[in-house]
Amino acid sequence: MWSLLTFVSLSLAATSAHGANCPLNGPPSNATWRLTTSLPTGCTGNYKGWIAVGYTPKQGMQDADVFACAVVNSRVVLLDTYNTPNGYSNVYDTSQDLCLFNSSFINGRISCVFSRAIRTNDASQDKDLSVSYYQLSGGTSASGSTSTSIVNHGGSTPQISSVKVNPSNGNASASSSAGTTDHLIRAHGILMVVAWPVLAASGIFFAGWMKPVQPKGWFQVHRALMLASLLFGCVAFLLAFVAKRDTGGLVYFGNTSTVAHFVIGITVMALHIANPIVSMFRCHPNEKHRWIFNILHGSSIGLCVEFLALANTGIGLSLFGNYLSQSSVSTLLALYLTYAAILLVGQLFLASAIKAVTISSPATPSMQKALITSSQSELKEYTTIETDDPTASKKTNADGNMRWTALILFLTAMLPLMLAVIVLLAVL
Repeated sequence: MWSLLTFVSLSLAATSAHGANCPLNGPPSNATWRLTTSLPTGCTGNYKGWIAVGYTPKQGMQDADVFACAVVNSRVVLLDTYNTPNGYSNVYDTSQDLCLFNSSFINGRISCVFSRAIRTNDASQDKDLSVSYYQLSGGTSASGSTSTSIVNHGGSTPQISSVKVNPSNGNASASSSAGTTDHLIRAHGILMVVAWPVLAASGIFFAGWMKPVQPKGWFQVHRALMLASLLFGCVAFLLAFVAKRDTGGLVYFGNTSTVAHFVIGITVMALHIANPIVSMFRCHPNEKHRWIFNILHGSSIGLCVEFLALANTGIGLSLFGNYLSQSSVSTLLALYLTYAAILLVGQLFLASAIKAVTISSPATPSMQKALITSSQSELKEYTTIETDDPTASKKTNADGNMRWTALILFLTAMLPLMLAVIVLLAVL
């Protein structure tokens, strides 16, 4: 269920073994790192791209000496790399001072055993491992690594130890909390799916299409759904920062998708919190300037934040490639894009159908005007107007029937699709 990356027997002894002079009889017991993905009983899923351990004088990814076991063409390769002092760029160490003794990639599990001298002749790119450092540990399921580079870990930020450890000081062992991070990231994704594609989309649908047939009840439903969306969204938003607590809540800014998700997410939450505040200052529905509030609250902030949130949900699902297999991510995206297509095409069709049956009598306000102004008197007039047109009543009934049918179809299509996404995020 959850990936758990554990580093076993992280220890070094004062040895002079270099990449070019590796011991022929295998690694000394006190000079070996053993990296493996360990799966608790009953759990499935683990990193399939690479796993790595690193040491840095700072509590961040900068200026770190990084040793990675990466899957390249179904084979595990060992890479001696380092992160640049002024950024997060990972660079291939030209001297390659590691000794690989055995490795495997079986059933999606990476395992490798290697050693490195405490001190090397490559002081510019290798750390002196007799000194204490903060320890990095992490991995990703993303593919794309080569024999000289590891693919960016994207949203799967490595864990950083809270205290410094000395790699050469006996059994200086540590375990990554990647499992906890995965739990939090998955919970973040699930809650955001509930907040936006389910609750917010339903609330906006009710406000945009159900006013004429529910002139009194639409607002209560809209308000309840949007407040629930805000609650779920805030909790999910906080969980993302808790998951990234080792980096101060920040993400890796070298990955375009991760940066986009981070920036759009903050924008969405700011607007989502601001919109209910704006609604507290609305004027009476019959005020002549009410249209200003309606455009600001609904057409501007409301629809803008909904479009941004739905797009960002898709970006977020794509980032689960750092935690799930590519086929699982493809399934998630297929379900979500199907939902988005139904939502968009369905509402375009509904708008065209309603336009076709809208009463054209001059005494009757247009549906478009009623939706924009939200005037209670106009809505009442729309639902009770009597005209000389003998087909007026039939058109009004047809309009209402289409709205209720559209709501039922929307819920029938949306709920199973989003439930499938939520279940997949929880169990894969």
